Amino acid sequence: MRLDPLRLGLLALLFAILFLPIVAVGLNAFAVEWAGSVLPVGYTWAWVAQTVNDSRFAQAVGNSLILALGSLLASSLTCVPAILAAHCYYPKLDRWLGGLVVLPYAVPGIVMALGLLKLYAGNYGIVLTGSPWLLIFGYIPLGASLYYMPMKSSLNAMAVQDLLEAGYLLGVGDLKLQWRVILPCVRQGVVIGLILNFTLVISEFVYANLLVGGLFPTMQILMYVLRGGSGHLLSVLIMVYFVIVLIATTLVSLIVMRRKEAL
Repeated sequence: MRLDPLRLGLLALLFAILFLPIVAVGLNAFAVEWAGSVLPVGYTWAWVAQTVNDSRFAQAVGNSLILALGSLLASSLTCVPAILAAHCYYPKLDRWLGGLVVLPYAVPGIVMALGLLKLYAGNYGIVLTGSPWLLIFGYIPLGASLYYMPMKSSLNAMAVQDLLEAGYLLGVGDLKLQWRVILPCVRQGVVIGLILNFTLVISEFVYANLLVGGLFPTMQILMYVLRGGSGHLLSVLIMVYFVIVLIATTLVSLIVMRRKEAL
């Protein structure tokens, strides 16, 4: 197969635009000095060691992972059943749900954050101010659309009502139908939603800064703190962030591939 030079050039340009910034950040994380030259003067592990030995680093990474895992658990237990129920049993409600899931992105983040503070500051008997629970509950509406879009694509490609009616004729209940038939068919959409939610939570700054701030520092808050200091330390933290997202995405993809092979 003969490749078009123009397409190859455009593809190479696209890869350069996407990956050169990441390569530059990685080089800066190990650079002894980088100013006035195309490449760093030398390389050292000193910046990595200084970042890793900083107590704030371990705390920020741990807090970010706790938030990401807690948010994934809470959002998947609330959003996935709601999307399945709306599509399978309440089509009129499903139309409203499609608009509601994008509403958090239509409202400025600071307005949503102030609303969450008002809701969980004790005015309604619930006090979560300064705790990670406030962030976890705040990330649920943000992540709803990240489940809704890929799951709806899978559901729309299925004859859901035919599957439900066939199950009813065999005497199978709704819960078993959803667990054994519908959910496996939309597994790919759920996995995509999990990956997108993980990336969202671990990279989110506005909510984390406004709702908990220094009481529960995350990686993004630590990046904000380091922005006025050494750029090398900030580059190390950014590369750790990239590695965490890459590992999480790869692990989930491998799990899905193995399950497909098993089926």
